[in-house]
Amino acid sequence: MSRRADNAGIRGFTLIEVMVALTILATTLVVLLQIITNNVRATNHAKMTTAATLLARSKMTDIEDSILENGFSTDNESDKGTFRDQNFPSFRWESTIERIELPTDLKQAAQDQSSDDSKSKDPMQALTGMMGGLMSGFMDPIRIGLEESVRRVTVKVSWDEVGRRDLNFEVVQFLTDPAKLDASLTGGGAPTAASATPGAAAGSGVAGAAAAAAAAVKR
Repeated sequence: MSRRADNAGIRGFTLIEVMVALTILATTLVVLLQIITNNVRATNHAKMTTAATLLARSKMTDIEDSILENGFSTDNESDKGTFRDQNFPSFRWESTIERIELPTDLKQAAQDQSSDDSKSKDPMQALTGMMGGLMSGFMDPIRIGLEESVRRVTVKVSWDEVGRRDLNFEVVQFLTDPAKLDASLTGGGAPTAASATPGAAAGSGVAGAAAAAAAAVKR
Protein backbone atom coordinates (compact mmCIF):
# COMPACT_ATOMS: atom_id res chain seq x y z
CA MET A 1 0.00 0.00 0.00
CA SER A 2 2.80 2.43 0.79
CA ARG A 3 4.53 1.89 -2.59
CA ARG A 4 1.27 2.52 -4.42
CA ALA A 5 0.70 5.67 -2.43
CA ASP A 6 4.19 6.93 -3.26
CA ASN A 7 3.69 6.29 -6.95
CA ALA A 8 0.39 8.12 -6.86
CA GLY A 9 2.20 11.31 -5.78
CA ILE A 10 4.48 11.31 -8.89
CA ARG A 11 2.90 12.99 -11.91
CA GLY A 12 4.44 12.70 -15.43
CA PHE A 13 4.10 14.91 -18.53
CA THR A 14 1.12 14.43 -20.73
CA LEU A 15 1.43 14.08 -24.50
CA ILE A 16 0.00 17.56 -25.05
CA GLU A 17 2.56 19.12 -22.72
CA VAL A 18 5.40 17.35 -24.51
CA MET A 19 4.12 18.52 -27.92
CA VAL A 20 3.79 22.13 -26.70
CA ALA A 21 7.34 22.06 -25.32
CA LEU A 22 8.71 20.63 -28.58
CA THR A 23 6.84 23.29 -30.58
CA ILE A 24 8.31 26.09 -28.48
CA LEU A 25 11.79 24.57 -28.80
CA ALA A 26 11.46 24.16 -32.58
CA THR A 27 10.21 27.75 -33.02
CA THR A 28 13.11 29.09 -30.95
CA LEU A 29 15.64 27.07 -32.93
CA VAL A 30 14.18 28.31 -36.24
CA VAL A 31 14.40 31.95 -35.11
CA LEU A 32 17.98 31.48 -33.91
CA LEU A 33 18.90 29.77 -37.18
CA GLN A 34 17.43 32.65 -39.20
CA ILE A 35 19.36 35.19 -37.12
CA ILE A 36 22.62 33.29 -37.60
CA THR A 37 21.97 32.89 -41.34
CA ASN A 38 21.22 36.60 -41.77
CA ASN A 39 24.39 37.50 -39.87
CA VAL A 40 26.45 35.22 -42.08
CA ARG A 41 24.90 36.69 -45.23
CA ALA A 42 25.45 40.25 -44.03
CA THR A 43 29.08 39.49 -43.20
CA ASN A 44 29.62 37.86 -46.59
CA HIS A 45 27.90 40.77 -48.38
CA ALA A 46 30.13 43.28 -46.59
CA LYS A 47 33.21 41.24 -47.52
CA MET A 48 32.16 40.99 -51.17
CA THR A 49 31.32 44.70 -51.35
CA THR A 50 34.71 45.62 -49.91
CA ALA A 51 36.45 43.35 -52.41
CA ALA A 52 34.40 44.83 -55.28
CA THR A 53 35.35 48.36 -54.19
CA LEU A 54 39.05 47.56 -54.18
CA LEU A 55 38.83 45.72 -57.51
CA ALA A 56 36.94 48.61 -59.14
CA ARG A 57 39.55 51.10 -57.92
CA SER A 58 42.31 48.83 -59.17
CA LYS A 59 40.69 48.54 -62.61
CA MET A 60 40.20 52.30 -62.77
CA THR A 61 43.91 52.75 -62.05
CA ASP A 62 44.77 50.34 -64.86
CA ILE A 63 42.59 52.34 -67.27
CA GLU A 64 44.25 55.59 -66.16
CA ASP A 65 47.69 54.08 -66.81
CA SER A 66 46.57 52.89 -70.24
CA ILE A 67 45.26 56.35 -71.13
CA LEU A 68 48.46 57.98 -69.91
CA GLU A 69 50.41 55.65 -72.19
CA ASN A 70 48.19 55.58 -75.28
CA GLY A 71 46.12 58.76 -75.01
CA PHE A 72 42.43 59.21 -75.71
CA SER A 73 40.71 57.42 -78.55
CA THR A 74 38.48 59.37 -80.90
CA ASP A 75 35.64 56.86 -80.40
CA ASN A 76 33.89 55.43 -77.37
CA GLU A 77 35.50 52.30 -75.97
CA SER A 78 34.11 49.41 -73.94
CA ASP A 79 35.62 46.26 -72.50
CA LYS A 80 34.78 43.49 -70.03
CA GLY A 81 36.36 40.55 -68.28
CA THR A 82 36.91 38.85 -64.92
CA PHE A 83 39.39 39.16 -62.07
CA ARG A 84 40.53 35.55 -62.34
CA ASP A 85 44.16 36.63 -62.59
CA GLN A 86 43.81 38.42 -59.24
CA ASN A 87 42.32 35.26 -57.64
CA PHE A 88 38.80 36.71 -57.64
CA PRO A 89 37.08 34.57 -60.32
CA SER A 90 33.58 35.28 -58.99
CA PHE A 91 33.86 39.00 -59.84
CA ARG A 92 33.20 40.43 -63.31
CA TRP A 93 34.02 43.88 -64.65
CA GLU A 94 32.81 46.13 -67.45
CA SER A 95 34.41 49.42 -68.47
CA THR A 96 33.41 52.22 -70.82
CA ILE A 97 35.34 55.28 -71.95
CA GLU A 98 32.96 57.83 -73.45
CA ARG A 99 33.34 61.18 -75.10
CA ILE A 100 31.37 63.95 -73.45
CA GLU A 101 28.87 65.96 -75.47
CA LEU A 102 28.27 69.59 -74.63
CA PRO A 103 25.26 71.59 -75.88
CA THR A 104 25.82 73.02 -79.36
CA ASP A 105 23.55 76.05 -78.83
CA LEU A 106 25.87 77.83 -76.36
CA LYS A 107 26.94 80.36 -78.97
CA GLN A 108 23.37 81.17 -79.99
CA ALA A 109 22.33 81.50 -76.34
CA ALA A 110 25.20 83.90 -75.68
CA GLN A 111 24.32 85.94 -78.77
CA ASP A 112 20.68 86.14 -77.72
CA GLN A 113 21.67 87.23 -74.23
CA SER A 114 24.06 89.87 -75.53
CA SER A 115 21.40 91.18 -77.92
CA ASP A 116 18.92 91.57 -75.06
CA ASP A 117 21.50 93.28 -72.85
CA SER A 118 22.61 95.67 -75.61
CA LYS A 119 19.05 96.98 -75.91
CA SER A 120 18.93 97.82 -72.22
CA LYS A 121 19.32 101.42 -71.07
CA ASP A 122 21.59 100.33 -68.22
CA PRO A 123 25.23 101.02 -69.29
CA MET A 124 26.52 98.08 -67.24
CA GLN A 125 24.09 95.68 -68.88
CA ALA A 126 25.00 97.07 -72.30
CA LEU A 127 28.71 96.56 -71.53
CA THR A 128 27.95 93.05 -70.34
CA GLY A 129 26.11 92.42 -73.61
CA MET A 130 29.10 93.57 -75.62
CA MET A 131 31.42 91.29 -73.67
CA GLY A 132 28.96 88.43 -74.15
CA GLY A 133 28.96 89.07 -77.89
CA LEU A 134 32.74 88.94 -77.97
CA MET A 135 32.84 85.76 -75.90
CA SER A 136 30.25 84.05 -78.12
CA GLY A 137 32.90 83.73 -80.83
CA PHE A 138 35.01 81.59 -78.49
CA MET A 139 32.21 79.22 -77.47
CA ASP A 140 32.64 76.70 -80.25
CA PRO A 141 36.43 76.29 -79.89
CA ILE A 142 36.07 75.88 -76.13
CA ARG A 143 33.25 73.37 -76.54
CA ILE A 144 35.19 71.36 -79.10
CA GLY A 145 38.33 71.55 -76.97
CA LEU A 146 36.53 70.23 -73.90
CA GLU A 147 34.90 67.43 -75.86
CA GLU A 148 38.30 66.41 -77.21
CA SER A 149 40.12 66.60 -73.87
CA VAL A 150 37.60 65.07 -71.41
CA ARG A 151 36.46 61.46 -71.18
CA ARG A 152 33.91 59.85 -68.88
CA VAL A 153 35.28 56.55 -67.56
CA THR A 154 32.91 54.04 -65.92
CA VAL A 155 33.96 50.80 -64.24
CA LYS A 156 31.29 48.37 -62.99
CA VAL A 157 32.17 45.30 -60.94
CA SER A 158 29.46 42.61 -60.64
CA TRP A 159 29.14 39.47 -58.54
CA ASP A 160 26.58 36.93 -57.31
CA GLU A 161 25.63 35.93 -53.80
CA VAL A 162 23.38 33.23 -52.37
CA GLY A 163 19.81 34.32 -53.07
CA ARG A 164 20.93 37.54 -54.80
CA ARG A 165 22.36 37.81 -58.29
CA ASP A 166 23.92 40.55 -60.38
CA LEU A 167 24.97 42.79 -57.50
CA ASN A 168 27.30 45.49 -58.75
CA PHE A 169 29.51 48.35 -57.64
CA GLU A 170 30.08 51.24 -60.07
CA VAL A 171 32.80 53.90 -60.17
CA VAL A 172 32.62 56.92 -62.48
CA GLN A 173 35.48 59.33 -63.10
CA PHE A 174 36.21 62.13 -65.55
CA LEU A 175 39.73 62.23 -67.00
CA THR A 176 41.23 65.25 -68.74
CA ASP A 177 44.10 65.79 -71.13
CA PRO A 178 45.19 69.47 -70.77
CA ALA A 179 47.62 69.27 -73.68
CA LYS A 180 44.87 68.07 -75.99
CA LEU A 181 42.70 70.99 -74.93
CA ASP A 182 45.55 73.40 -75.68
CA ALA A 183 46.05 71.78 -79.08
CA SER A 184 42.33 72.14 -79.88
CA LEU A 185 42.22 75.79 -78.86
CA THR A 186 45.47 76.84 -80.50
CA GLY A 187 45.34 74.56 -83.52
CA GLY A 188 48.61 72.94 -82.55
CA GLY A 189 49.81 69.44 -83.18
CA ALA A 190 48.69 66.30 -81.46
CA PRO A 191 49.70 66.13 -77.79
CA THR A 192 51.77 63.35 -76.34
CA ALA A 193 49.93 60.49 -74.67
CA ALA A 194 51.66 61.07 -71.32
CA SER A 195 49.92 64.42 -70.88
CA ALA A 196 46.56 62.93 -69.91
CA THR A 197 45.92 63.56 -66.23
CA PRO A 198 42.90 62.63 -64.10
CA GLY A 199 40.85 65.62 -63.02
CA ALA A 200 43.50 68.19 -63.94
CA ALA A 201 42.88 71.82 -64.93
CA ALA A 202 43.60 72.76 -68.51
CA GLY A 203 46.86 74.59 -69.15
CA SER A 204 45.13 77.30 -71.15
CA GLY A 205 43.23 78.52 -68.14
CA VAL A 206 39.98 76.70 -68.93
CA ALA A 207 39.15 74.52 -65.95
CA GLY A 208 39.19 70.79 -66.65
CA ALA A 209 36.47 68.48 -65.43
CA ALA A 210 36.95 67.60 -61.79
CA ALA A 211 37.56 63.95 -60.98
CA ALA A 212 34.54 62.29 -59.40
CA ALA A 213 33.64 58.79 -58.22
CA ALA A 214 30.12 57.45 -57.58
CA ALA A 215 29.43 54.04 -56.08
CA ALA A 216 26.22 52.19 -55.73
CA VAL A 217 25.50 48.70 -54.84
CA LYS A 218 22.35 47.65 -56.69
CA ARG A 219 20.28 44.76 -55.64
